[in-house]
Amino acid sequence: MKTFDRDEVLAFLAEIDQMLTESVAMEIIGGAAALLAYGAHSATKDIDSLANIDERIQQAARRTTRTIPLDRAAIADPPYNYEDRRRSLDLPFRQLTIWVPERHDLLLMKAVRAQRHDVDVIEEMHQARPFDLDTLVERFDNEMGQTMIDPRQFELQFLYIVERLFGAKSAQHVGAKGRPKMKRRGSDKL
Repeated sequence: MKTFDRDEVLAFLAEIDQMLTESVAMEIIGGAAALLAYGAHSATKDIDSLANIDERIQQAARRTTRTIPLDRAAIADPPYNYEDRRRSLDLPFRQLTIWVPERHDLLLMKAVRAQRHDVDVIEEMHQARPFDLDTLVERFDNEMGQTMIDPRQFELQFLYIVERLFGAKSAQHVGAKGRPKMKRRGSDKL
């Protein structure tokens, strides 16, 4: 499967921007967000969005000289309240505004799948600018209760990522801390 580096993704989005006749926003998640905003360097196979992609963007994308798959992510579990922390990228576009999740939120979204490529991208983001472990643990405990994955499996994936980024002692400490069960949306119980 073809992959695309940061320059190719930017060129594709710039072509879309040139075709737009009015302001349109798009939220990008996954590997493309990590490439554009957070120092990852692994190429991505697509550009995923958390929401449906505006028809004006889709029409412009079909007319570009590049072909990068542009889709709503089939599975994406963002932390509660992630919308309050997302940010727009400062890109030289006149009509297209690109939003991305805050970096800790993006890590947690990628941790739900935690496939090898996801973990590699997370490590690249961490190398570019280290994550804050306390922020990750707080959001994992308090804002990831809506995930569709089995909670125990998700905790193991999260601890694996903590170990890869911060070492075995940190992962053991986080895993042994007797955290409450993840809060589920719509529930007052822990």
